[in-house]
Amino acid sequence: MFNFFDPEASSLTPRQIARSFLWLGWIGFGLQCALGFIPILVVVANVLIQPGRQQTGAFSLGLWMAIACLFILMFSIYWCFRYTRLASKLEDRDLRPAKSEVIRDLRLGLVANTGIMTIALLIALFRVGELTIRMLSLPQGATVVTPNQVGTTVGSSGTLITPSNMIAIQAMINTIAAGLVGLIVTMLLLYQVRQHRNS
Repeated sequence: MFNFFDPEASSLTPRQIARSFLWLGWIGFGLQCALGFIPILVVVANVLIQPGRQQTGAFSLGLWMAIACLFILMFSIYWCFRYTRLASKLEDRDLRPAKSEVIRDLRLGLVANTGIMTIALLIALFRVGELTIRMLSLPQGATVVTPNQVGTTVGSSGTLITPSNMIAIQAMINTIAAGLVGLIVTMLLLYQVRQHRNS
């Protein structure tokens, strides 16, 4: 499908490009849906389930960034699905959009997926840094932090790293991976569209 070293690769027909839009659009859509499931679940749980935060009414900057990242991720998932709809227009000579419109749509996909990766990476840097500081504040020689039977923790208060912390980190990694999938799909499609020469 993609031969970057073949000099004849520039002679792709609109039908071949449409087929690439169809297949890569579905691949991107499926992978982004699968990778986006955990981040969506984590953000919804943080917004709806934690009652203490709702009583104070204060959301952290990290949560606002996560919500923004989630909306961009949902847009990117829709945009990959839109590539499959664009494939049917590219096959039909009467409905075929101009090359500049297709490139504009692909550039929007690039911006959205770069935004996803940037925001998720910033959140991950802050979150992992916070957890690292917690771990470094443990007494020297402490290897495991677990709750006691009474409900107190070994180490100082607030140093416990919970499973929800690890799930949040997994959600950030999934978000970055979903952005990377969208970015790769869009760049491959942009390469093919730019190589096509109007007849």
